[in-house]
Amino acid sequence: MELPVYTSLVTLLIALYYLWVAINVSIVRGKVKISAPAVTGDPLLERALRVQMNAVETAPAILPALWMAALWMSDLWAAALGLVWVLARVAYLTLYMANPASRGPAFGAQFFATVTLIGMGLVGVVMALL
Repeated sequence: MELPVYTSLVTLLIALYYLWVAINVSIVRGKVKISAPAVTGDPLLERALRVQMNAVETAPAILPALWMAALWMSDLWAAALGLVWVLARVAYLTLYMANPASRGPAFGAQFFATVTLIGMGLVGVVMALL
C-alpha cells in the first residue's frame, strides 16, 4: 500500500488553516483593542471568533472523513476534495469577515466536500466488508 502523500499534504494545509483563523482572532483583537477573555464588543471580533469556532466545529467531520476516503477509496480524490474544503474555508473566512450574509456559497462548497468525503469513506468500508 502506498502512503497517502496527497492527503497528508492537504492535512497540513488544514492544520495551517486552523492556525490562521486563530492568528486572525489575535490580529482582530489588536485592531479593535479588545483583550481576551472578552468575546463581544465589536462586530469584527465577533465575526473572527465565529469563523474560528465554525472551523473548530467542522474538525470532527472533515479530518476523519478525509482520511477514511483516502485509505478506503483514493488518496488523490480525497486530497482533491480536501483541497476544495480548504479553499472554501478560506473563502468563507474572507466573505464572513466582510459581510456574514455572503458566506453561503463558500459554506456550501465546504459542506459538499465534507459530505462527499464521508460518502467515499462509507462506500469504501462497506465494499471492503462485502
